[in-house]
Amino acid sequence: MLRPTARRLVVVTPCVIFLSLAGACGDSPTAPDPVLQTENLTGTLQPLGVDFKTITIAYTQSATDLSITVTGLATVANATPVTGVTIGIGIGTVTGTTCSIQLQAPAAPLGQELFAPNGASAGTYCIQLSDCPAGATGCTSTLTEAVTYQMTVKHY
Repeated sequence: MLRPTARRLVVVTPCVIFLSLAGACGDSPTAPDPVLQTENLTGTLQPLGVDFKTITIAYTQSATDLSITVTGLATVANATPVTGVTIGIGIGTVTGTTCSIQLQAPAAPLGQELFAPNGASAGTYCIQLSDCPAGATGCTSTLTEAVTYQMTVKHY
């Protein structure tokens, strides 16, 4: 049978060893390096309409950490590619069932990568495409029928 002093050493020794090893690992864990995310999003846009998608940005990087490119439009009726038009692109936050635009390009050309001027902080955002909806200024409707769209969003 162990004496009381020996029993205390049997219980305390493993704890002391564990704590000394845990302290040797550093003061705090290192966060993982941010990795560029590329999201390919699709949807349908009606003439004079709007459509939006939601994205989540995990890291704030730099002034070029958020970009959007509308890579293609095609008619819903027969999948004919649509070219030579501009589409409104906006970035904002979701409020209820709408995208409250904070930054927009009302007439963005297809295929051109657009950057948020000051980047974007970590958080949830919406990316809205529009065909000059009612009440919008600085744009002209360019769609004559419903189209499907493809866009690429890059962020951290």
